[in-house]
Amino acid sequence: MDTVVKELMMDLSSFKMDIDELIDEFVEGESTTLADMKKVFLSRKFSYIFEAGPSNNLAFFMQSLYAHSIGHICNADSFSRRLGGLYCLYCLYETQPFTPAFKIYISLGELEKLRVLVADAKAKYIRVLPALGNQMLETNMFLFGFVDLNKGSVSDTVKQLTEFQNTCIKVANDRLFKNIHIEQYLHMELVCYF
Repeated sequence: MDTVVKELMMDLSSFKMDIDELIDEFVEGESTTLADMKKVFLSRKFSYIFEAGPSNNLAFFMQSLYAHSIGHICNADSFSRRLGGLYCLYCLYETQPFTPAFKIYISLGELEKLRVLVADAKAKYIRVLPALGNQMLETNMFLFGFVDLNKGSVSDTVKQLTEFQNTCIKVANDRLFKNIHIEQYLHMELVCYF
């Protein structure tokens, strides 16, 4: 599994660099509106990113693009870069050719940073951002979780999630079969049939 993840991560480095360049161009233009991001997005023909993507593991591909955009929202010092990250995230979601659309996985910590960005935008009188944030929430674009994909490596995150899932299954089995003598029930069922 690690080799598959490493291959995908190597393939994704060029896509992540494209996202960085897109947001860099948005920041260099000192832009603050979604319309400005759409102009940059279209001028760079950025929607072709999906055609160049892998033919398998599409969910991993999309979540990696989303996570990289969210990284700009959470880790950037510049307000313009954080805005660019959110606008890029929105454009990636809206232009994806997949049906049903891949939802954006976002942790609660990242959601809090998104809330702070919206509050900062309100303070700077950028009115489109609160409306965009509400629209993203109301149209169910997000898949909420508790694991931050931007911290640590993807393979470590996958291992942690697998271990957590296995632990949950073990606890459920233990609770389900605790103090139950299944052999007695099986024997009783067999007796009923004869």
